Amino acid sequence: MAEQRRYTKRQKLATTMAAELTSLTAAAETSGIPKSTIRYWMDDPELADIRTKTREDLADEIGTVAHLAWANVASALRNGTMEPRDAIFAAEKATSLQILMAGGATSRTELRDISGSLSDLDIADTIRAAEDYARAGDSGTAEAPAPEAAG
Repeated sequence: MAEQRRYTKRQKLATTMAAELTSLTAAAETSGIPKSTIRYWMDDPELADIRTKTREDLADEIGTVAHLAWANVASALRNGTMEPRDAIFAAEKATSLQILMAGGATSRTELRDISGSLSDLDIADTIRAAEDYARAGDSGTAEAPAPEAAG
């Protein structure tokens, strides 16, 4: 019978955080802990709550580092103690990590006004199609209008 290994909460948290930041496979290879065990830990609500809190705390600290890095860029550029490319590289890395940890790197909002590029007929057809779709609700019975034949 295989010996059951015991892991501390610290090991569980470190391994699941590594899995979130890299991948399940990479965390398993690095730690020597089976992927199925790490996956089980990742589904544990208690560990998930702790990971969320840790991630939020880390994001705050990284934000401070990013701010300091940008302040150092300005200072180094003023007094010539650092190559501009090195200062920019350090500040960019700190900022990218801060955005990633805060979730900003994975979210995007884009607004676009297409009304100027559509004819009145296209707008009316689009509104009619949206109304038909909305009337169909969750039944899924609304069909997309057939493309018009090239004229």
